[in-house]
Amino acid sequence: MLIIRGASTHGGDSHNNDEVGLLIKDKLEASQYAESLEVQTTFNYPEDLSLVENADLIIISSDGGAKHVLGNKADPTKHMKHLDGVLKKNKTGLIVIHWATDAPSGGMGQLHRENARMMMDWIGAVYYWVNKGNDPASSFTWKFPKLDLEVDKSHPISNGLPERFTLKDEYYFNFFTVPDGRNPGSDQVTFLHSANAPSYRGDIKDKEKKNWRHQAVYWSFERENGGRSVAMTSAHFYRTWANPHFFQSFANSVFWTLGLEVPEDGVNIPTPTAEELLSYEGTKLY
Repeated sequence: MLIIRGASTHGGDSHNNDEVGLLIKDKLEASQYAESLEVQTTFNYPEDLSLVENADLIIISSDGGAKHVLGNKADPTKHMKHLDGVLKKNKTGLIVIHWATDAPSGGMGQLHRENARMMMDWIGAVYYWVNKGNDPASSFTWKFPKLDLEVDKSHPISNGLPERFTLKDEYYFNFFTVPDGRNPGSDQVTFLHSANAPSYRGDIKDKEKKNWRHQAVYWSFERENGGRSVAMTSAHFYRTWANPHFFQSFANSVFWTLGLEVPEDGVNIPTPTAEELLSYEGTKLY
């Protein structure tokens, strides 16, 4: 298993990409499953490409756009094409966290079509912020609602979870997808955590919710070659990792993407405590 970490960028209580990668590694290695899980981690895309090529699961904790760990200034498609080849050749599991659901590009709001297409092939969708307002071609960010999340209890990743739970976070909506253009949705996609949410940015303030629709914030995706992927737009806040329902989903996602059976009551890895989260230098809880 390889965890690829990007820089932490939002002041200690959110977008803790570096610390989250280290936290995941530490929690897996301290768990009862440690002997069967070999965990490695790198800061940014590894120079030793065999780490990617030999991994049975790749977890990406990163910002997006020009700050994406899969980006490369000299050749924007270099790392993307390498990982794409690995995912097409192997059934490597893939988990993509929060803003890493954006594809590498020249900057925020810039679409790199080739990279976006590869991201859609991997996770069934891609975050693409175009501009403010109701532009139907734009994804958007909703800061910071407390959403009532519906859980798909038919999927193994939901083992040990309630049918609903609430989570205050920053969420992304109106993802660009194939074939109909919006919101992760196809026979290959399962909405693991979903909510009634605005269709466009301008609908956030619509109290009657006339133009709202059911959208995923955490989903699974089965790739064409049988490989398994999971993506989420939650986990903006560092403290989200201390939410037992979110963390249970994540722990289950590790097993599912590896092709392992998820126990009926869920993978038994304790939810991180506030003390554990704050044990990493420079972190804080909002």
